[in-house]
Amino acid sequence: MEKNNNCIVFDGEIIADDQPVVPAVSRGLMYGDGIFETFRTYSGQTFLLDEHLRRLSEGLELLGIRNEYISSFSSIRSIVAKLLNKNGLSTSDAILRLQVWRDGARGYKPDEDAETHFSMTASTCPDQFAHPSLATVSRRRIPSESLPSTAKFTNGINYILAAREASHKGADDALMQTIDGWVSETTIANVFWAHGSTICTPSVNCDLIPGITRNVIVKLIKEHSSYDLEIGQFELDHLLGADVVWICNSVREVLPVQQVDSHSFVKKSELLTALQQVFSSYRKANLKPLDG
Repeated sequence: MEKNNNCIVFDGEIIADDQPVVPAVSRGLMYGDGIFETFRTYSGQTFLLDEHLRRLSEGLELLGIRNEYISSFSSIRSIVAKLLNKNGLSTSDAILRLQVWRDGARGYKPDEDAETHFSMTASTCPDQFAHPSLATVSRRRIPSESLPSTAKFTNGINYILAAREASHKGADDALMQTIDGWVSETTIANVFWAHGSTICTPSVNCDLIPGITRNVIVKLIKEHSSYDLEIGQFELDHLLGADVVWICNSVREVLPVQQVDSHSFVKKSELLTALQQVFSSYRKANLKPLDG
């Protein structure tokens, strides 16, 4: 991913990206006490931005973080438009990250009346993404009973350790499993695969973040595909024996996986081509201008 451009947003104001804004006593810095969302814009238009903001709001409620800054979806859309314009990204595809955190003193018990802050960054989205290789890792996905999987928490140590292990194995990302050995997700995406006429993907019982793009893919498979869809708990060997494997998220959309450990998969297939085309059509039909 490319470096952020010249400006960011802090508490609704556009400032230079090299201007310090977070004090050392911030709970966001000390403990990762916050929530974030990453989404993509398409030449100044958004795709399912309201769903991203809704998930962010639900995560803030879970943490007990005040939500005054993003209570209005329309105000966020206006801020996104201004940031894209300031960084010269209004007519190209961009990746945005919205992050919210709270102030407070040391100690794990938060002050739920503490002041809340948010930031937003924007960077150029690549025209294409390389087909990733994945590696299985010893690090397991944190059970949802210990850390809810319904939001993207700023503290991502579990993912960081998994991605580091995968990198040491020469892979682009980690294919994570639950503590019981079920296939879960990668550190950045949900995963699907196909066996013959059946498409498979892990269920929410596998401690994954049920991605917004994942939900769209499930919907499109059910409505536009002759393939059967099986959502459940799968052992690793089930995925390794697949004909084709792909990941999905809001930035990379539908992206074939070229390899998991020593197992290689086709990067082009009739299924993937059809799914990418259907997804692209759905996205184009649901783009919204930032002033809408």
